Amino acid sequence: MKKQISGCVRRSVKGLFLVVFLLSTVVVPAQEAERLEDCEREGRYSEWMVRSEMLRTPRSFLLDFSKRPKWSYVMGIELEAMLDTYLRYGGDDILGYCREYVDTMIDVKGQIRGYDLREYNLDNVRTGHFLARMQQLCPQDRLSAALQTLMQQLDSQPRTVADSVFWHKAIYAYQVWLDGIFMGLPFRVLATSQSDVPFSVRKAVYDDAVSQISITYRRTLDPLTGLNRHAYDENRNMFWADPITGLSQHCWGRAQGWFTMALVELLDALPDDYSGRQMLLSLLRSDFDAVLRWQDEESGLWYQVMDAPGREGNYLESSCSSMFAYAILKAVNRGWVEESYRRPALKAYDGIVRHFVRVNADHTISLTRGCAVAGLGPGSSPEVLAAMERLNPGSKLKENRRRDGSYAYYLSEPVRDNDAKAVGPFIWASLERERME
Repeated sequence: MKKQISGCVRRSVKGLFLVVFLLSTVVVPAQEAERLEDCEREGRYSEWMVRSEMLRTPRSFLLDFSKRPKWSYVMGIELEAMLDTYLRYGGDDILGYCREYVDTMIDVKGQIRGYDLREYNLDNVRTGHFLARMQQLCPQDRLSAALQTLMQQLDSQPRTVADSVFWHKAIYAYQVWLDGIFMGLPFRVLATSQSDVPFSVRKAVYDDAVSQISITYRRTLDPLTGLNRHAYDENRNMFWADPITGLSQHCWGRAQGWFTMALVELLDALPDDYSGRQMLLSLLRSDFDAVLRWQDEESGLWYQVMDAPGREGNYLESSCSSMFAYAILKAVNRGWVEESYRRPALKAYDGIVRHFVRVNADHTISLTRGCAVAGLGPGSSPEVLAAMERLNPGSKLKENRRRDGSYAYYLSEPVRDNDAKAVGPFIWASLERERME
């Protein structure tokens, strides 16, 4: 009797696993399966990943594991990479997928769903970069109105006292994060370059962007490693900040990746004859040289905590590795850097495919080993509270989590597959790799 019960239990458990497997497997229509197989056969990882994501998440406003429509930079990044894939390879379904997000998140008056200018959150501006690209392709009055709102935020974004660099958010008063440099500056420059404002106004925006990114580079630079720390606090009183330098403790891989991508996006948006390009090109080489010194020799990839590669618990991470591969490949393709950068960039991309890309049973692909999230603070110092009250009266700080920027903290955050912050840069890196062929 016991053997019969045991056998029934084993069969039940086996059946349960089979049901779970079948429920978690994407049912791929025949036409789409053929497209996936074409991408696999031709090694076209950009479109392969795009179509895999569209099958996993049929509604674009639910990307990145969202349960409801969400205005977020993560959607903007991944969808812009998809838009670039459409521009390269075509596919009306890809363009329709991008347009669905715009149609869902922006109403006919140009109001952005879930967006509050008073938060002065640079993260919420980043999706404007995707909107500006969509406006170029499919102009709409509501897109124009939404872009004006986002530009209005940046026009009044709080800045540091000494250097006039954007705060990351209203709740992160006097703090400059590498993340924010990517979130705010490329969009502001791109939108300005598309506008019909006088040349003097455009040049002032260009000069300000070059100034902000150059100052941030110097302020966050760790001379011992050549890398940049995640953030700095102008007032040097945050619990995560060094009381003398104001710097956070480590170079987080994705933060360095945000900064690196900001450089290439600014170079993309600025006019060829703009006088500040040479300064940015010099900064780009300095950044690349530092990043490549910390490239893992065996895999060609980079670690979650970049400045501690051999330390126990550290791991090779897919979002920063994709960001660096994309930026360097793009710079080589555009002729911004010498041919000597091609080889390490190709090594990085091959390492991503070898170590992070998984081909699933349904012929979709997944990008593994991406850090889900990491940040610093928030803090509850009197200055932060006062600044937040001034900018957004009546608001309250969320409960303070001890995101202290320590080595242990960066390793404590969850790791997951198909994180949008990794998928978007991987698609871009793939497009640049495919251009080389």
